[in-house]
Amino acid sequence: MPAPKGRMFPKFLEEHRIEIMGIIDRVVSMAFTTFTMERDDLHVVVLAPTIEDDRKENYPAWPNYSMIPAAFCEYSHGDSSKWEYHFDTIAQCKVLQLWNDRNDERTDIQPHLLFPGDTPYWGGVKRHGLAVSCSGVQPWFDQMIAGMIADAIKAFCYDTWMNSKAKQEGLEFLP
Repeated sequence: MPAPKGRMFPKFLEEHRIEIMGIIDRVVSMAFTTFTMERDDLHVVVLAPTIEDDRKENYPAWPNYSMIPAAFCEYSHGDSSKWEYHFDTIAQCKVLQLWNDRNDERTDIQPHLLFPGDTPYWGGVKRHGLAVSCSGVQPWFDQMIAGMIADAIKAFCYDTWMNSKAKQEGLEFLP
């Protein structure tokens, strides 16, 4: 999923989208081979911050440049045409609730923060500047898988940064 028109995702996410999708696939596969799940269906959504792609003129438009979330990627496990429930829509709703701090990674929802149209299900994380949700299996496994994905993305991007030419050359600004 590309960033919305005129916006961009963080550098190390965008440049390594294919590798990150592979990481998500491996985390989900490992979870399904390790644990007993209610079903063989799952949908994952990753939200990441975006900023306006007009920084050549004034970086940043300090202090007033906006960071808004956008769907960085979505991943489905199982045959979505045979899903018993709308796991993709539920995961999308969960991730927005996480992003907006209306679900704080506890082991249940917060009814006082639910609006009409929200999902009453939990199972995701907001950490490292990302929100990741899963829907399809038991909520504690949804949350575990989402947390593993968030941590794996952070670790991968950090490792990529540590081995980057920009880091090795000590550049003050990323190309």
